[in-house]
Amino acid sequence: MDTGVFVEIILAVIFVTIVIILISVIFGSKRKTKVLSQIDIITDELDRQKKENIHLKAELRRINSLDNLFFASMIRLTSTLDRVEIASEAKGLLSNYLESSKLAIFWYDDKGKRLNIIAQQGIDENWLPKIVYNLNEGKVGVAAAKRLPVGHREFGFNIAKDEPFPTFDPDICYPLIYRDKLYGVIAVCRNADFEEREKNLLGVVSAMTAVALHNTRSFESIQLSADTDPLTRLYNIGYFRKHLDGELSRAKRFQHNLSVAIIDLDKFKEYNDTYGHQAGDNLLIQLAQIFRDHFDETDTLARYGGDEFIVMCPEIKKHESARILGNLLHDLEMYEFARGQQNAKVSFSAGVSSYPDDAINAGDLIKLADNALYEAKRAGRNTVQEYHPKVRKI
Repeated sequence: MDTGVFVEIILAVIFVTIVIILISVIFGSKRKTKVLSQIDIITDELDRQKKENIHLKAELRRINSLDNLFFASMIRLTSTLDRVEIASEAKGLLSNYLESSKLAIFWYDDKGKRLNIIAQQGIDENWLPKIVYNLNEGKVGVAAAKRLPVGHREFGFNIAKDEPFPTFDPDICYPLIYRDKLYGVIAVCRNADFEEREKNLLGVVSAMTAVALHNTRSFESIQLSADTDPLTRLYNIGYFRKHLDGELSRAKRFQHNLSVAIIDLDKFKEYNDTYGHQAGDNLLIQLAQIFRDHFDETDTLARYGGDEFIVMCPEIKKHESARILGNLLHDLEMYEFARGQQNAKVSFSAGVSSYPDDAINAGDLIKLADNALYEAKRAGRNTVQEYHPKVRKI
Protein backbone atom coordinates (compact mmCIF):
# COMPACT_ATOMS: atom_id res chain seq x y z
CA MET A 1 0.00 0.00 0.00
CA ASP A 2 1.20 3.41 -0.85
CA THR A 3 2.60 5.15 2.21
CA GLY A 4 0.77 8.40 1.43
CA VAL A 5 -2.54 6.63 1.23
CA PHE A 6 -1.86 4.85 4.53
CA VAL A 7 -1.10 8.12 6.27
CA GLU A 8 -4.31 9.67 4.96
CA ILE A 9 -6.29 6.71 6.28
CA ILE A 10 -4.66 7.03 9.69
CA LEU A 11 -5.38 10.77 9.82
CA ALA A 12 -9.00 10.19 8.84
CA VAL A 13 -9.40 7.60 11.58
CA ILE A 14 -7.84 9.97 14.09
CA PHE A 15 -10.14 12.80 12.95
CA VAL A 16 -13.25 10.63 13.22
CA THR A 17 -12.15 9.46 16.67
CA ILE A 18 -11.63 13.04 17.82
CA VAL A 19 -15.05 14.06 16.48
CA ILE A 20 -16.68 11.12 18.26
CA ILE A 21 -14.90 12.02 21.49
CA LEU A 22 -15.91 15.69 21.16
CA ILE A 23 -19.53 14.73 20.48
CA SER A 24 -19.52 12.42 23.50
CA VAL A 25 -18.04 15.12 25.72
CA ILE A 26 -20.51 17.72 24.50
CA PHE A 27 -23.57 15.51 24.95
CA GLY A 28 -22.27 14.16 28.26
CA SER A 29 -21.83 17.71 29.52
CA LYS A 30 -25.37 18.59 28.45
CA ARG A 31 -26.70 15.51 30.18
CA LYS A 32 -24.80 16.42 33.32
CA THR A 33 -26.04 20.01 33.14
CA LYS A 34 -29.59 18.76 32.63
CA VAL A 35 -29.30 16.43 35.63
CA LEU A 36 -27.87 19.22 37.78
CA SER A 37 -30.66 21.55 36.66
CA GLN A 38 -33.31 18.96 37.60
CA ILE A 39 -31.68 18.51 41.01
CA ASP A 40 -31.79 22.28 41.57
CA ILE A 41 -35.45 22.39 40.58
CA ILE A 42 -36.30 19.51 42.93
CA THR A 43 -34.31 21.18 45.73
CA ASP A 44 -36.11 24.49 45.20
CA GLU A 45 -39.47 22.71 45.18
CA LEU A 46 -38.63 20.89 48.40
CA ASP A 47 -37.62 24.20 50.01
CA ARG A 48 -40.84 25.81 48.81
CA GLN A 49 -42.95 22.95 50.15
CA LYS A 50 -41.05 23.05 53.44
CA LYS A 51 -41.78 26.76 53.82
CA GLU A 52 -45.40 26.18 52.81
CA ASN A 53 -45.70 23.39 55.35
CA ILE A 54 -44.32 25.68 58.04
CA HIS A 55 -46.84 28.36 56.98
CA LEU A 56 -49.68 25.82 56.93
CA LYS A 57 -48.74 24.57 60.39
CA ALA A 58 -48.70 28.15 61.70
CA GLU A 59 -52.06 28.81 60.01
CA LEU A 60 -53.46 25.58 61.48
CA ARG A 61 -52.30 26.63 64.93
CA ARG A 62 -53.90 30.05 64.37
CA ILE A 63 -57.17 28.45 63.21
CA ASN A 64 -57.15 26.05 66.15
CA SER A 65 -56.51 28.96 68.48
CA LEU A 66 -59.37 30.93 66.89
CA ASP A 67 -61.64 27.90 67.09
CA ASN A 68 -60.83 27.48 70.77
CA LEU A 69 -61.43 31.21 71.26
CA PHE A 70 -64.68 30.96 69.30
CA PHE A 71 -66.08 28.12 71.39
CA ALA A 72 -64.87 29.69 74.64
CA SER A 73 -66.50 32.98 73.63
CA MET A 74 -69.72 31.19 72.70
CA ILE A 75 -69.82 29.52 76.11
CA ARG A 76 -69.26 32.84 77.89
CA LEU A 77 -71.74 34.59 75.61
CA THR A 78 -74.56 32.16 76.41
CA SER A 79 -73.76 31.77 80.11
CA THR A 80 -74.20 35.39 81.23
CA LEU A 81 -77.43 37.25 81.85
CA ASP A 82 -76.00 40.75 81.50
CA ARG A 83 -76.66 42.29 78.08
CA VAL A 84 -73.56 44.53 78.20
CA GLU A 85 -71.34 41.50 78.89
CA ILE A 86 -73.05 39.59 76.07
CA ALA A 87 -72.46 42.45 73.63
CA SER A 88 -68.82 42.85 74.74
CA GLU A 89 -68.18 39.13 74.25
CA ALA A 90 -69.71 39.18 70.76
CA LYS A 91 -67.70 42.29 69.89
CA GLY A 92 -64.41 40.71 71.00
CA LEU A 93 -65.15 37.50 69.10
CA LEU A 94 -65.96 39.28 65.83
CA SER A 95 -63.01 41.67 66.15
CA ASN A 96 -60.63 38.70 66.25
CA TYR A 97 -62.15 37.04 63.18
CA LEU A 98 -63.11 39.92 60.87
CA GLU A 99 -60.25 42.41 61.29
CA SER A 100 -62.81 45.23 61.41
CA SER A 101 -61.86 48.91 61.56
CA LYS A 102 -65.09 49.77 63.43
CA LEU A 103 -67.69 47.55 65.00
CA ALA A 104 -70.79 48.33 67.05
CA ILE A 105 -73.49 46.27 68.71
CA PHE A 106 -76.80 48.06 69.16
CA TRP A 107 -79.51 47.26 71.72
CA TYR A 108 -83.09 47.83 70.60
CA ASP A 109 -85.15 49.82 73.08
CA ASP A 110 -88.63 48.54 72.24
CA LYS A 111 -90.25 51.30 74.29
CA GLY A 112 -88.40 54.19 72.71
CA LYS A 113 -88.13 52.40 69.34
CA ARG A 114 -84.45 53.33 69.11
CA LEU A 115 -81.15 51.49 68.70
CA ASN A 116 -78.37 52.43 71.15
CA ILE A 117 -74.73 51.27 71.20
CA ILE A 118 -73.91 48.96 74.11
CA ALA A 119 -70.52 47.68 72.85
CA GLN A 120 -68.15 49.08 70.24
CA GLN A 121 -64.62 49.05 68.85
CA GLY A 122 -62.91 51.83 66.90
CA ILE A 123 -65.55 54.56 67.20
CA ASP A 124 -64.65 58.04 68.47
CA GLU A 125 -65.79 58.23 72.11
CA ASN A 126 -67.20 61.73 71.56
CA TRP A 127 -69.63 60.35 69.00
CA LEU A 128 -70.98 57.46 71.07
CA PRO A 129 -73.87 59.34 72.74
CA LYS A 130 -74.92 60.73 69.35
CA ILE A 131 -75.00 57.50 67.34
CA VAL A 132 -78.59 56.46 67.97
CA TYR A 133 -80.78 55.06 65.17
CA ASN A 134 -84.50 54.99 64.62
CA LEU A 135 -86.05 52.16 62.63
CA ASN A 136 -85.41 52.54 58.86
CA GLU A 137 -82.67 55.11 59.53
CA GLY A 138 -79.31 54.26 57.94
CA LYS A 139 -78.20 50.68 57.31
CA VAL A 140 -78.54 49.90 61.01
CA GLY A 141 -82.15 51.07 61.12
CA VAL A 142 -83.04 49.36 57.83
CA ALA A 143 -81.56 46.03 58.99
CA ALA A 144 -83.59 46.33 62.20
CA ALA A 145 -86.84 47.28 60.43
CA LYS A 146 -86.58 44.67 57.64
CA ARG A 147 -84.98 42.08 59.95
CA LEU A 148 -82.53 41.12 57.21
CA PRO A 149 -78.76 41.60 56.69
CA VAL A 150 -78.08 44.89 54.91
CA GLY A 151 -74.92 45.90 53.06
CA HIS A 152 -74.14 48.69 50.59
CA ARG A 153 -75.95 46.94 47.73
CA GLU A 154 -79.13 46.22 49.71
CA PHE A 155 -79.06 49.71 51.20
CA GLY A 156 -78.89 51.23 47.72
CA PHE A 157 -82.41 49.98 46.99
CA ASN A 158 -83.77 51.64 50.11
CA ILE A 159 -85.53 55.01 49.82
CA ALA A 160 -83.42 56.69 52.54
CA LYS A 161 -79.91 56.35 51.12
CA ASP A 162 -77.99 58.70 53.39
CA GLU A 163 -76.19 57.56 56.52
CA PRO A 164 -77.06 59.92 59.40
CA PHE A 165 -73.59 59.86 61.00
CA PRO A 166 -70.48 60.71 58.92
CA THR A 167 -68.18 58.99 61.40
CA PHE A 168 -69.94 55.64 61.15
CA ASP A 169 -70.84 54.09 57.78
CA PRO A 170 -71.05 50.30 58.30
CA ASP A 171 -70.31 47.95 55.40
CA ILE A 172 -72.70 45.31 56.67
CA CYS A 173 -75.38 45.05 59.37
CA TYR A 174 -76.95 41.91 60.83
CA PRO A 175 -80.14 42.10 62.90
CA LEU A 176 -80.31 40.22 66.21
CA ILE A 177 -83.55 38.24 65.89
CA TYR A 178 -84.90 35.40 68.00
CA ARG A 179 -88.42 34.00 67.68
CA ASP A 180 -89.34 36.90 65.43
CA LYS A 181 -88.38 39.43 68.14
CA LEU A 182 -85.80 42.15 67.50
CA TYR A 183 -83.09 42.60 70.13
CA GLY A 184 -80.56 44.73 68.26
CA VAL A 185 -78.12 44.98 65.35
CA ILE A 186 -74.45 44.12 64.74
CA ALA A 187 -72.78 46.67 62.42
CA VAL A 188 -69.27 46.20 60.97
CA CYS A 189 -66.93 48.52 59.04
CA ARG A 190 -63.78 47.36 57.28
CA ASN A 191 -61.64 48.07 54.21
CA ALA A 192 -62.19 44.75 52.42
CA ASP A 193 -65.06 42.73 51.02
CA PHE A 194 -66.58 40.03 53.17
CA GLU A 195 -65.96 36.44 52.16
CA GLU A 196 -68.80 33.97 52.29
CA ARG A 197 -67.34 32.20 55.34
CA GLU A 198 -67.15 35.54 57.16
CA LYS A 199 -70.79 36.26 56.40
CA ASN A 200 -71.65 32.79 57.70
CA LEU A 201 -69.70 33.54 60.87
CA LEU A 202 -71.57 36.82 61.28
CA GLY A 203 -74.85 34.94 60.87
CA VAL A 204 -73.93 32.38 63.54
CA VAL A 205 -72.69 34.99 66.04
CA SER A 206 -75.78 37.15 65.42
CA ALA A 207 -78.09 34.21 66.07
CA MET A 208 -76.28 33.18 69.27
CA THR A 209 -76.16 36.78 70.52
CA ALA A 210 -79.90 37.14 69.93
CA VAL A 211 -80.57 33.95 71.93
CA ALA A 212 -78.40 35.21 74.79
CA LEU A 213 -80.16 38.60 74.79
CA HIS A 214 -83.53 36.84 74.76
CA ASN A 215 -82.50 34.87 77.83
CA THR A 216 -81.41 38.10 79.50
CA ARG A 217 -84.72 39.81 78.82
CA SER A 218 -86.62 36.72 80.02
CA PHE A 219 -84.59 36.71 83.23
CA GLU A 220 -85.20 40.44 83.69
CA SER A 221 -88.93 39.82 83.27
CA ILE A 222 -88.87 37.05 85.87
CA GLN A 223 -86.76 39.18 88.20
CA LEU A 224 -89.15 42.11 87.76
CA SER A 225 -92.09 39.87 88.67
CA ALA A 226 -90.26 38.75 91.81
CA ASP A 227 -89.52 42.37 92.75
CA THR A 228 -92.96 43.80 91.95
CA ASP A 229 -96.13 44.06 93.98
CA PRO A 230 -98.80 42.18 91.97
CA LEU A 231 -101.61 44.63 92.72
CA THR A 232 -100.06 48.09 92.23
CA ARG A 233 -97.13 47.03 89.96
CA LEU A 234 -94.85 49.09 92.17
CA TYR A 235 -91.72 47.54 93.68
CA ASN A 236 -92.24 45.42 96.76
CA ILE A 237 -90.54 46.05 100.09
CA GLY A 238 -87.97 43.29 99.51
CA TYR A 239 -86.64 45.01 96.41
CA PHE A 240 -86.82 48.39 98.14
CA ARG A 241 -84.62 47.25 101.02
CA LYS A 242 -81.99 45.81 98.66
CA HIS A 243 -81.97 48.95 96.53
CA LEU A 244 -81.83 51.18 99.61
CA ASP A 245 -78.70 49.36 100.80
CA GLY A 246 -77.01 50.01 97.45
CA GLU A 247 -78.01 53.67 97.28
CA LEU A 248 -76.96 54.21 100.88
CA SER A 249 -73.51 52.81 100.13
CA ARG A 250 -73.25 55.19 97.17
CA ALA A 251 -74.38 58.12 99.33
CA LYS A 252 -71.66 57.31 101.87
CA ARG A 253 -69.02 56.99 99.18
CA PHE A 254 -69.82 60.27 97.44
CA GLN A 255 -71.05 62.09 100.56
CA HIS A 256 -74.55 62.59 99.22
CA ASN A 257 -77.80 63.02 101.11
CA LEU A 258 -80.57 60.44 100.92
CA SER A 259 -84.11 60.57 102.27
CA VAL A 260 -86.74 57.92 103.03
CA ALA A 261 -90.45 58.61 103.40
CA ILE A 262 -93.35 56.37 104.43
CA ILE A 263 -96.84 57.26 103.18
CA ASP A 264 -99.95 55.91 104.92
CA LEU A 265 -103.47 56.50 103.57
CA ASP A 266 -105.85 58.19 106.02
CA LYS A 267 -108.89 56.13 107.13
CA PHE A 268 -108.33 53.41 104.52
CA LYS A 269 -109.86 50.76 106.82
CA GLU A 270 -113.11 52.71 106.90
CA TYR A 271 -113.04 52.91 103.11
CA ASN A 272 -112.61 49.13 102.86
CA ASP A 273 -115.31 48.40 105.45
CA THR A 274 -117.79 50.70 103.70
CA TYR A 275 -117.16 49.98 100.01
CA GLY A 276 -115.50 46.56 100.04
CA HIS A 277 -112.02 45.25 99.35
CA GLN A 278 -112.36 45.43 95.58
CA ALA A 279 -113.04 49.16 95.77
CA GLY A 280 -110.06 49.45 98.14
CA ASP A 281 -107.82 47.60 95.65
CA ASN A 282 -108.94 49.89 92.83
CA LEU A 283 -108.10 52.90 94.98
CA LEU A 284 -104.60 51.56 95.67
CA ILE A 285 -104.02 50.97 91.94
CA GLN A 286 -105.08 54.54 91.09
CA LEU A 287 -102.95 56.05 93.85
CA ALA A 288 -99.92 54.01 92.79
CA GLN A 289 -100.14 55.52 89.31
CA ILE A 290 -100.52 59.04 90.72
CA PHE A 291 -97.51 58.54 93.01
CA ARG A 292 -95.46 57.04 90.14
CA ASP A 293 -96.11 60.08 87.96
CA HIS A 294 -95.23 62.48 90.77
CA PHE A 295 -91.76 61.19 91.68
CA ASP A 296 -88.62 61.28 89.51
CA GLU A 297 -87.18 58.25 87.73
CA THR A 298 -84.20 58.34 90.10
CA ASP A 299 -86.53 57.88 93.08
CA THR A 300 -87.59 54.40 94.17
CA LEU A 301 -91.25 53.92 95.04
CA ALA A 302 -92.59 50.71 96.60
CA ARG A 303 -95.66 49.31 98.31
CA TYR A 304 -94.72 48.82 101.95
CA GLY A 305 -97.76 46.71 102.70
CA GLY A 306 -101.53 47.20 103.05
CA ASP A 307 -102.24 50.89 102.46
CA GLU A 308 -98.65 52.04 103.09
CA PHE A 309 -96.10 53.14 100.48
CA ILE A 310 -92.41 53.90 100.88
CA VAL A 311 -90.18 56.09 98.73
CA MET A 312 -86.43 56.72 98.60
CA CYS A 313 -85.06 59.95 97.12
CA PRO A 314 -81.29 59.91 96.46
CA GLU A 315 -79.27 63.12 96.82
CA ILE A 316 -82.18 64.92 98.51
CA LYS A 317 -82.26 66.28 102.06
CA LYS A 318 -85.10 65.58 104.47
CA HIS A 319 -86.61 69.04 104.18
CA GLU A 320 -86.71 68.91 100.37
CA SER A 321 -88.27 65.45 100.43
CA ALA A 322 -90.95 66.70 102.86
CA ARG A 323 -91.68 69.59 100.49
CA ILE A 324 -92.14 67.17 97.54
CA LEU A 325 -94.55 65.07 99.60
CA GLY A 326 -96.41 68.20 100.66
CA ASN A 327 -96.91 69.12 97.00
CA LEU A 328 -98.19 65.61 96.32
CA LEU A 329 -100.64 65.87 99.22
CA HIS A 330 -101.84 69.22 97.87
CA ASP A 331 -102.22 67.87 94.32
CA LEU A 332 -104.20 64.90 95.63
CA GLU A 333 -106.97 67.28 96.66
CA MET A 334 -107.73 67.83 92.96
CA TYR A 335 -108.58 64.15 92.43
CA GLU A 336 -111.97 62.62 93.08
CA PHE A 337 -112.14 58.88 93.61
CA ALA A 338 -115.34 56.99 92.87
CA ARG A 339 -116.90 55.16 95.80
CA GLY A 340 -120.08 53.50 94.57
CA GLN A 341 -122.29 56.31 93.32
CA GLN A 342 -120.29 58.97 95.15
CA ASN A 343 -116.98 60.75 94.64
CA ALA A 344 -114.70 61.52 97.56
CA LYS A 345 -111.33 62.95 98.44
CA VAL A 346 -108.41 60.88 99.68
CA SER A 347 -105.54 62.07 101.85
CA PHE A 348 -102.47 60.57 103.47
CA SER A 349 -100.00 61.08 106.29
CA ALA A 350 -96.25 60.78 105.78
CA GLY A 351 -93.05 60.68 107.80
CA VAL A 352 -89.56 61.49 106.48
CA SER A 353 -86.03 60.71 107.69
CA SER A 354 -82.67 61.18 105.98
CA TYR A 355 -79.01 60.20 105.81
CA PRO A 356 -76.75 61.43 107.33
CA ASP A 357 -78.86 63.70 109.55
CA ASP A 358 -80.89 60.98 111.27
CA ALA A 359 -79.31 57.56 110.65
CA ILE A 360 -76.48 55.83 108.82
CA ASN A 361 -78.05 52.46 108.04
CA ALA A 362 -81.14 51.39 106.10
CA GLY A 363 -83.03 49.80 108.98
CA ASP A 364 -82.78 52.89 111.17
CA LEU A 365 -83.80 55.20 108.31
CA ILE A 366 -87.02 53.22 107.79
CA LYS A 367 -87.67 53.02 111.53
CA LEU A 368 -87.23 56.77 112.03
CA ALA A 369 -89.43 57.59 109.02
CA ASP A 370 -92.08 55.37 110.59
CA ASN A 371 -91.70 57.26 113.89
CA ALA A 372 -92.24 60.53 112.01
CA LEU A 373 -95.31 59.01 110.34
CA TYR A 374 -96.71 58.17 113.78
CA GLU A 375 -96.25 61.82 114.79
CA ALA A 376 -98.09 62.93 111.63
CA LYS A 377 -101.00 60.67 112.56
CA ARG A 378 -101.03 62.09 116.07
CA ALA A 379 -101.06 65.61 114.63
CA GLY A 380 -104.41 64.93 112.98
CA ARG A 381 -103.46 63.17 109.70
CA ASN A 382 -103.36 64.75 106.22
CA THR A 383 -99.86 66.11 106.87
CA VAL A 384 -96.16 65.40 106.35
CA GLN A 385 -93.84 65.21 109.34
CA GLU A 386 -90.04 65.29 109.32
CA TYR A 387 -88.24 63.18 111.91
CA HIS A 388 -86.84 65.19 114.82
CA PRO A 389 -85.06 63.48 117.70
CA LYS A 390 -86.77 63.96 121.03
CA VAL A 391 -84.82 65.98 123.55
CA ARG A 392 -84.96 64.41 126.97
CA LYS A 393 -85.27 66.69 129.96
CA ILE A 394 -82.57 66.24 132.54
